[in-house]
Amino acid sequence: MLEFFIKHQLDLMLALSSICGTIAIFVVVARALPLSRRIVLLFLELSAMTLLYSDRLSYFYNGDISQLGFFMHRLSIFMDYLFTDVIVLAFNLYLIDLYKNEGKMKKTPLRLDFCTIFMIIGIILCIFCGLSGIYYTFDSNNIYSRGPGYIISYIFPFFVPLIQLTAIIKYKRYLDWIINLSNTLFIVVPLICSIAQLFIAGTSMTNIGIIITCIFIYIVALFKLNREMEEGKRSEIDFLKKEQESMQRLFYQTSSAFMGAIEAKDVYTLGHSDRVANYAKAIAKTCGKSDKECDEIYYAALLHDIGKVGLPESIVSKGKDLNDEELKIYRRKTVIGADILSNITEYPFLKDGAHYHHERYDGSGYPDHLKGDEIPEIARIIAVADYYDNMTSRKSDRDAYPQVIVREEFLKKSGTTFDPRFAAIMISLIDSDKDYKLRENVEDIDNKPDEYFSVNEYRSNVTKGILIDDKFTKIGFEWSLNSDSPTGFSAPSIIVFDAYDGRIHSDEKSISAFGYLEFGEIWFNGHYNSTKAKNMEVTISQKGGSISEFYGAAYEMTAAKCGDHLKISISSDSEVIDVIMALPENSKYAYIGITGEYCNISNINIERTEEIFTDDQFTRIAPANNYINRLEGDLPNLQIDRFRSASSVGTLITDGLNCEFHTMSLPMANFIWNCPFIVVYSSDDGKVDGENYLEYALIQMNGELKSDSTLATNDPTVKKTREFKNWDTWKEKNKKGMECHISFRISGDTLEMAIENSDFKIKNKTMFLLMPEKLYFSITGDQCAITDIRIYE
Repeated sequence: MLEFFIKHQLDLMLALSSICGTIAIFVVVARALPLSRRIVLLFLELSAMTLLYSDRLSYFYNGDISQLGFFMHRLSIFMDYLFTDVIVLAFNLYLIDLYKNEGKMKKTPLRLDFCTIFMIIGIILCIFCGLSGIYYTFDSNNIYSRGPGYIISYIFPFFVPLIQLTAIIKYKRYLDWIINLSNTLFIVVPLICSIAQLFIAGTSMTNIGIIITCIFIYIVALFKLNREMEEGKRSEIDFLKKEQESMQRLFYQTSSAFMGAIEAKDVYTLGHSDRVANYAKAIAKTCGKSDKECDEIYYAALLHDIGKVGLPESIVSKGKDLNDEELKIYRRKTVIGADILSNITEYPFLKDGAHYHHERYDGSGYPDHLKGDEIPEIARIIAVADYYDNMTSRKSDRDAYPQVIVREEFLKKSGTTFDPRFAAIMISLIDSDKDYKLRENVEDIDNKPDEYFSVNEYRSNVTKGILIDDKFTKIGFEWSLNSDSPTGFSAPSIIVFDAYDGRIHSDEKSISAFGYLEFGEIWFNGHYNSTKAKNMEVTISQKGGSISEFYGAAYEMTAAKCGDHLKISISSDSEVIDVIMALPENSKYAYIGITGEYCNISNINIERTEEIFTDDQFTRIAPANNYINRLEGDLPNLQIDRFRSASSVGTLITDGLNCEFHTMSLPMANFIWNCPFIVVYSSDDGKVDGENYLEYALIQMNGELKSDSTLATNDPTVKKTREFKNWDTWKEKNKKGMECHISFRISGDTLEMAIENSDFKIKNKTMFLLMPEKLYFSITGDQCAITDIRIYE
């Protein structure tokens, strides 16, 4: 290794000196470095280059007896001795600059100032001794040899770095560890090389060590500079991000305050814009928009009704029932809003939301009667969100519509009023998201009424409906006479009913909108009224006493539902009233609302037990409705009273398999999706919900599809036939009955299904991520009867 170094040291010296020269150029153009740092680094790198290059020349001209050789050899040796001291001085100046500017020291370390003085003395002494022959001499053959005072030349470049080292150690806390490391190496490496050079003649290990550490110093300086620039850039980005967030907050707060001031004119629209903005953002996020796009849609939705500021207050506060002239003025809000927001040139998307959110997908909207994709996408999303909030918010003439009604409306208006893509997303949110609950999720409905309320005139106040299901529910309360009674009569009663929102409704519009159906009313003296119940039986067991003694008494009810029969038991200290009620359909829900006449109801408590009400605990008082008393085919007929409450037995799917059946929605079915569903699944035993059950697709006869994308991807195509008139006609056809046909084709890991009925042709490709060994289908549905099921190849 040593022989290799000695042999190639001249080439190494040339390469290292060239690197130092190149670094010197980089230092000159490095404008990001402070000027003082650039000067001392330039001084250091040029000194290192000169030192090593002079040392290299001394090897070339040693022994050269030509006139040029005599001159160049003496010059190179002189420069070698001189720049050994100069480079130590340059490093000392570099240290002073570091502590002053990088370390933020108020006063330069005194020992470094002494080092500067010592090295200047050393340089002067080097010039004098070099010219006088004290450090070195040359013979007649131009051969260099050390002079009698050679050792003196080592004093300054040896002891001054040691002093510098003490400064580096003492003041290390002022500089980064990597800078301290490079400074320490600059001192330690040449000292080690100098000791080695005393024992190895013919080498320039000291100078080479100095040059290598000089290069390392520049690399460290460059690394530090890059890190500072990155941190500065990161800080600037963070600052700009915070500024942007601050501006967004300010914009949101200003917009919200402004819209709040507009909406405050009508208590029923207060908060409308903020809710629409959140719904629109949820739709955008669901369909895969970026965060930036979601924010744009949010703000455009927040300001979609800003045009109201230019409308007469009389029209804004009137809300509905506008005459033709007033409606014409009201519709100007879209143009007014666009004009206002068009001045915000930084956000051109804002005006699109205000201008076009009343356009309709079929071209029936306003103001420009745009159609389909002609309507800006942002406005199509806002239109869906706006309609959803209008439907689910309380108005002056109605309560908020329940989700089940809203879902129905989006299905009806998909492709006509609304973009079908965004309407479908809104439906999926209604079906799945925790903030949008369908009525099938009965356990999530807040059925707990207020603990105290007062009733004046007959049924003037009724509690929220208390849902009754197959588990016994206990309801306890107290009542007392209302002093406002003109006759002194006071009595509580309960109303048994069904409604989409679990509340009592009295006007025809609400009864129709919320599917309200009242089965009967029961008084706590045993009297009752049966309205829509098929039958009702009430028995009273006396415990003693009279009804007049019951004022102020506590009552306890237990109630449960089994199929289409409801059992209620009302107990007091003196009697028990047992009620059996037969509902019109098994598909109906049952709620109990507490009311009465001139009474105060208090301390209402509700407790749901785990005890199941079974059909062996009562005697039927009316026969069950049977809609499948028809011809059976290859599979048993199927009556599905509620969403997927029954399913046909699983049938193994083979290539070319066909299935035909007759379907009829139940008489009290009200919705588009009250029709058959086809389920594609796999399980170890072939049963629906069997062992290791996996469901790949649920296809409804009205064209809806649900699937688990982690198991398979589905590509449905839904076409309406010429027989399809509208959704109301579709529901009526379902009630009369229709024929359905299904065909299956299997190709590799893809299942193709073709489903036909009188109004729809549905094709779906199911592509399995992992094809099951056995694939099954089953027929289910919601409030429909399936008969005459035939399977054939």
